[in-house]
Amino acid sequence: MDANHMKSSSSLGNALRLLNLFNMDQPEFTLSELAERLGVGHSTMHRLTMTLMKEGFLARDIKSKKFRLGASILATEKTILSYYDICEMSLPVLDKLVQSTGETSHLSIFKNFKVVYLQKIESPNYTHLLSHEGKQNPVHATSTGQVLLAYQDTTEIEKVIAKGLHSFTSQTLTDPQQLRNLLKMVRCQGYAYSKDELHLGYSSIAAPIISPSGKVTYAVSVAGPSSRITSSRVQELSKAVKEAADQLAKKQYQIRSW
Repeated sequence: MDANHMKSSSSLGNALRLLNLFNMDQPEFTLSELAERLGVGHSTMHRLTMTLMKEGFLARDIKSKKFRLGASILATEKTILSYYDICEMSLPVLDKLVQSTGETSHLSIFKNFKVVYLQKIESPNYTHLLSHEGKQNPVHATSTGQVLLAYQDTTEIEKVIAKGLHSFTSQTLTDPQQLRNLLKMVRCQGYAYSKDELHLGYSSIAAPIISPSGKVTYAVSVAGPSSRITSSRVQELSKAVKEAADQLAKKQYQIRSW
């Protein structure tokens, strides 16, 4: 490990240790207190606090000169709590969806132009799906991604297109205008149906979890072999998925204001 990498790792470690010092019992510290707690010099602590303040992770009271957690860390905490809330409340809804459809169900989020799976409930029928909590997939080649992207503004859609629509199978949609047209249709019908677009032999149906303001960050989906998720079942499965998404939208709204 070279000297620069060691220095970078040490700085990151000190930053994380510093942030962990703040709690309800002691929400503020002076520069000297922070330096003493971490066992570093004042000059090192000064550079570290200035960097964290610049990024919004620390704030400093003008009168007392004491440091406290900044808006960035508080926003991160709110995001984590939001993920936790919807993941917890989704379990019975996703389980019921699996029981009613016989297919694997997912809860996903739109993050950094990707689909990220937050929850997965396996189908009782054997299905070798390449998905798991934390797995990321392209938005243009999955029903979940298409339904999430359909409810984003035009700028976000164009950013995804600009990054390139990679082909995974012969069924992957790679033409920008065809994708734009599909997203309009998805938004109109309230669900997306993807067949063999990411992996041959696998299909899925997804619906958005819509907030009262119309914002969409999360989606619910079912996925399985294309031999089971056929065009003749789209109406039945899309109805079940949309009902599950609506249930989660109501639960989310009851817990916190969007």
